[in-house]
Amino acid sequence: MTHKQCISISQIRSTLMPIWLAFWIAFMISGAGNSYALEGVQVSYLYNLSNFNGFVPFNWAHLSVDEDRNEIYVVDPRENEVRVFNENGMEVYRFGDEQIQAPIVDVAVKKEGDILLLLRKDRKHIIMACNFKGELLNELELKYVPPDFAGFSPDRMVYRDERIYLLENLSLRLVVTDIDGRFQAGYDLGLLLEIDEEKVAQTDIGGLSVDRQGNILFTIPVLFSAFKLFPDGKIASFGSPGGAPGKFNVIGDIVADDRGHYYVADRLKSVVLIFDRNFRFLKQFGYGGSKQENLFAPRNLALDWKGRLYVSQLRSKGVSIFKITYD
Repeated sequence: MTHKQCISISQIRSTLMPIWLAFWIAFMISGAGNSYALEGVQVSYLYNLSNFNGFVPFNWAHLSVDEDRNEIYVVDPRENEVRVFNENGMEVYRFGDEQIQAPIVDVAVKKEGDILLLLRKDRKHIIMACNFKGELLNELELKYVPPDFAGFSPDRMVYRDERIYLLENLSLRLVVTDIDGRFQAGYDLGLLLEIDEEKVAQTDIGGLSVDRQGNILFTIPVLFSAFKLFPDGKIASFGSPGGAPGKFNVIGDIVADDRGHYYVADRLKSVVLIFDRNFRFLKQFGYGGSKQENLFAPRNLALDWKGRLYVSQLRSKGVSIFKITYD
């Protein structure tokens, strides 16, 4: 061994310590060590959506938050009803089968209070506007749709900031319209993700939402991945398969909070996973069990501006509400 190779442990420590210190100082100055980087996300169970008979035993109900009136709208597919709950989780109104006379697929609430219903009728889907009582007003027709989206029939709907986001799962096509149904943008998700044409029909979207910046969030269970589609058509993704914490099994919905955290439901693991704005895994919660805070096959998510996360699940466990806070 040469003289240069005979370096003592104490020499190594004395050499590395200034390097470590320099990296730490640079880390702090750069802002990577600010309060957000050290910030933790805390999740606490609050209650389940209820009425005067107790909690309502929904199964995989669709959820939509009306942030202007602090209410949550729930589509109960079993009863074909829309049920409205106040910010304390108590039911205040319902409407449905008698007025609508068609299967209700999804619901969204416009800023001024009118309600949009996505209905399945005559082997296709239509959007109907109704008032706060659930009385039908008129059908919302899609206008100026380009030839590439001919025959478009959405089966999922999201409303955000005077825009309507419509997904046709069968073709993996997504259309954005203004509040009057005028075409604004369209995305072929299969083309963007380079999915073979013969596999598109078997590639289901597990969840869909839109964050406050107008980015479209969605998941694809068979790819074990969550995606963020920017308005300019660029796309980012995260996720990998596995049973360990932070890995995906059979994923469902995805939502984002105002601080850039992502919440992804995993139906098979019975948890909701939390990632930071850089898609780094932070923690997961839920787990199958008999306690109130436990989840069973969570699928649909909604998040309001007060940091309440709504989770729809199976086994008649209804919709659980959790409070999100930050350290």
